[in-house]
Amino acid sequence: MIIALKITLIFQAAFIFYLFGKYKKIPHSARDIFFVVVNAGCLFLAGGLIKNNYFLIKGGLFILIVHALIDAHFLISKYQNNKSIEKEKEKEESNARE
Repeated sequence: MIIALKITLIFQAAFIFYLFGKYKKIPHSARDIFFVVVNAGCLFLAGGLIKNNYFLIKGGLFILIVHALIDAHFLISKYQNNKSIEKEKEKEESNARE
């Protein structure tokens, strides 16, 4: 189970660096893959709690925290995108009035 955790962590890190390097964000289609990885994080956390293995607990929590940060990044970027669209609409309306 520890080997599976290490493989999952390496896959997740490589995938995150690849996506941020190529797209500078996480595409919506790739979020499904991260959802599967987060389920693995929950399983590692549960396995660590059952076996009293501190490494599995830390690994499971790490995967969950990384996913929370990715979700926060997604929400913040959506918010900023919506704000920029609203500002552009306000500029267009003010230009139309003049």
